[in-house]
Amino acid sequence: MKRGEVWTLRDDGYAAKARPVVIVQSDPGEVFDSVVLCLFTTFESDNIPTRIRIAPDDKNGLLKDSYVMTEKIVTVSKNELGVRIGELQDMQMHSISAGLAAVLDIHKEDLE
Repeated sequence: MKRGEVWTLRDDGYAAKARPVVIVQSDPGEVFDSVVLCLFTTFESDNIPTRIRIAPDDKNGLLKDSYVMTEKIVTVSKNELGVRIGELQDMQMHSISAGLAAVLDIHKEDLE
């Protein structure tokens, strides 16, 4: 499991059926039993600044226009993941990182 991969997740707390999620934790996190991810929604979210639009393509495995909800950061056991359906492009992950930074109020100067 690597950052940027799109998997399915069945979590009765959010949805009664499997839904896509994207892994947002760094790859060294592979040593943990849990994984940090963000949920997708197909709800029209162009007017919500924390949501990143992802169009479906052969690489990401999505079936509909979807939005990564960077305000929905979830940590789950790796056992709760279903199947890997694809992977996002680097530019999409850059946009997701920017969304996460905004949600968490992380500024570049805070990291120096």
